[in-house]
Amino acid sequence: MKTITIFLISIAFAAVSAGADVREFTSADGSKTLKAKVLDYSQDKGVVKMLRVDGKVMTFPVNALSEKDGEYLKVWYQSTMAARKLEVRIKDEEKKTSEKKTSNARVSSYDSNFKFNVRNNGTSPFENIEVKYQIFYTVDGVKGTKSQNLVASGQTNISSIFPRTDQNLTTEKVTLTKIRPLPASQCAGGT
Repeated sequence: MKTITIFLISIAFAAVSAGADVREFTSADGSKTLKAKVLDYSQDKGVVKMLRVDGKVMTFPVNALSEKDGEYLKVWYQSTMAARKLEVRIKDEEKKTSEKKTSNARVSSYDSNFKFNVRNNGTSPFENIEVKYQIFYTVDGVKGTKSQNLVASGQTNISSIFPRTDQNLTTEKVTLTKIRPLPASQCAGGT
């Protein structure tokens, strides 16, 4: 019987974000600065909502900020909103490649892998997504046979996922062996 002890998937963005930290923003013309924390950003509407250090909340057009701050907001959106906007569905796939019967067991080999679907449920695109996975397989041995411990890992990049679209990815295949004891009546010498 196959037991998956741990399945890890990590979705990260190539750019590093300061997340919810207070930051100094500069006006588009460079004449003013504002220390604030980003609360929300809408790329579609072109507006940002911020909490100033004095506790007041402001909403204003992104084009009122410098180009550098506009880029920061795109990265901020992707790194903080991904948990709410990106959905990951995982499906285990197995394909039997061989089967033989011994005197007391049925031995089957399988190719096993996972397919996962990454969907953007948001209203803005996500760009430069790095997907990493690591799967730890344990196949339990039967009556003295050795357990198998296998690791499959890999990574891929998704250049962009537009709103209401998906990307399908497939993990590396691992060959597993399953040993199932036969009932006594089917064993060699059984009654």
